[in-house]
Amino acid sequence: MRLERTLDPVKTTFDIEFENLGLILPSGIEIMKGVSGKLTHGRTCAIMGPSGAGKTTFVSLLTGKVKRTSGNVKVNGVNESLEKYRKLIGYVPQEDIMLRELTVCDILVHSALMRLPNDMDRAIKKQKVIEVIEFLELSHVMDSIIGNEEQRGISGGQRKRVNIGMELVAEPSVLFLDEPTSGLDSATALEVCNLLKKIAHSQGMTVVAAIHSPSPRAFNTFDDLLLLGKGGRNLYFGPRNKALEYFESLGYCCPCEESPADFMMEVAAGKVNPVDRNDIIVTDLFEAWERYHESGKAIFNPAHDIEIDISNEETPRQNYVKLFWAEICLPYIQNIAEYLTDVTLEFFLFLRYTLYFYQSDPIRETPNVFIAFLLLFKRSCLQLYRNRTQFLLDQLLHLVCGMLISLPISDMDYIGKAPKEICEIAPFILLPFCLKPNDLIQHVGTFMAVGVTFSGISAGFSTFGYEKVVYWRDTSAGMCTIPYFMAKIVADIPRLVIASLMFSLAFIIFFSFKTTLIQIYIITLFTYIAAWAMGYFISALVTKEKISLAGAGFALGWISSPRWAVEALYLKELEPRIWHEIKTEPLSHTYHFNDYSQCLWNILSIALGWAVLAFLAMKLTHRDKQK
Repeated sequence: MRLERTLDPVKTTFDIEFENLGLILPSGIEIMKGVSGKLTHGRTCAIMGPSGAGKTTFVSLLTGKVKRTSGNVKVNGVNESLEKYRKLIGYVPQEDIMLRELTVCDILVHSALMRLPNDMDRAIKKQKVIEVIEFLELSHVMDSIIGNEEQRGISGGQRKRVNIGMELVAEPSVLFLDEPTSGLDSATALEVCNLLKKIAHSQGMTVVAAIHSPSPRAFNTFDDLLLLGKGGRNLYFGPRNKALEYFESLGYCCPCEESPADFMMEVAAGKVNPVDRNDIIVTDLFEAWERYHESGKAIFNPAHDIEIDISNEETPRQNYVKLFWAEICLPYIQNIAEYLTDVTLEFFLFLRYTLYFYQSDPIRETPNVFIAFLLLFKRSCLQLYRNRTQFLLDQLLHLVCGMLISLPISDMDYIGKAPKEICEIAPFILLPFCLKPNDLIQHVGTFMAVGVTFSGISAGFSTFGYEKVVYWRDTSAGMCTIPYFMAKIVADIPRLVIASLMFSLAFIIFFSFKTTLIQIYIITLFTYIAAWAMGYFISALVTKEKISLAGAGFALGWISSPRWAVEALYLKELEPRIWHEIKTEPLSHTYHFNDYSQCLWNILSIALGWAVLAFLAMKLTHRDKQK
């Protein structure tokens, strides 16, 4: 007989009371009102309701991600925000957000090392990972990659378990889940719900899941039910097995052949009427629950008529002005104010951390920025260099790009002015060669700079652009942006160095260069560094679908690094040539041989500027997703 795997009980249990939670938008629209109840440790609670009922909003208000306009939250009987306990709260998003290039074990070990307490021994942390893997029945795939649409990995149900495991290894006291059964077949969805029940009951954890239309067996695994209606108001909160009894007391009878969960969803959407009553609307259900909550009796008000008050009708112009202010101006002003407040607060917290160097966390002390950097650097290297075939294919693209640039510049060269003696006897048609040299080296530099910038931006975009959601999930769990950003950049160095070499070697295949290969490589490397940093910045602002358009705009912007790369290549190509005017006359395009070093410094300065802008863009945009 096989023993059932369980995990150790959590060290701190949370009972969360919430009373009259409400949220009114700046436009005056009320999207949540009067939601009250209590989430108890060791029990699972399902949050259900039709679309727009506010299931996600409820979780955001409860955890402090969104500031509520009314209501109170108590944690173990004390008035305080759950945001204070962020490191003890696990959140499993609807999508399986994780790095698909890593293995199951890689992902869970990284999550444990980043989020478990500093004073816990590393061996114990890894043992915790093994226990979670066994508990989730993932032992047979622990060394398999997650996989994606192109590279086969583990199954969808197993990915969902890994998604939950990323939070379990951090030993949270509360676990919130957003649609944990979405995209799963009924059998796998039931397994996930049974797993949540086992987590709550065996560990004493508070488990809350927003769920949509579960099967009857999956629905029966939950202990409690919070049913919300349109406008984010309570229709029912209490034991799941008492929900049908409550609605039957109001005259709603669930057909034997219908799923109780689906039936209650229809009630919440106003698609079902009670027996012998056709005048009931969803608002009456809200009021019936309030009376039941206060007196223990579930009754409707007498039949009512709708009265229309026309005494204070406003003119169309008044309506337009009011709508413009409420729907556009006020929300915009409030969003700016909240954003500035949020950024200012974080800036002062960062200064405090920097000046005092170390600030202990009373809730849980997790790895500092230096240890976090090492952990994130290791993860980045695994992500980039474990698959050597993919790495070589990526570098091959830079080689091909260099060859494509080399072809059109094969006939471009510098032909100096003809000697004075020849010009005196030359026919009229040859006089242009006496007046000025045939100088195409700047065009060579232009081709090279644009080619490097295009390929560098694309490579730099892939560093952050394809894992934004992973970054947002990690930061919402407490990860600092600085070590993450630095770790990704340092891990990119081998890619950058080899890419520059590939491009340089291909670039000289058809181009009859006069300078040394090392000089071409240095110019290419510096230009790649700047282009890579541009890619970082673009990835923080645009989606991957818009990378081509944004990259073209940056690559062709002549105030950026390509302008200095062109000059640097021009100077190094002309320097070894022996034409008389090169040494005796001013160079074309206002260039000077003494400016070569300054060109390289300008490229590096621009690269540093783009990197700083990329960091600020990552940190200061999409802040709602980082909470």
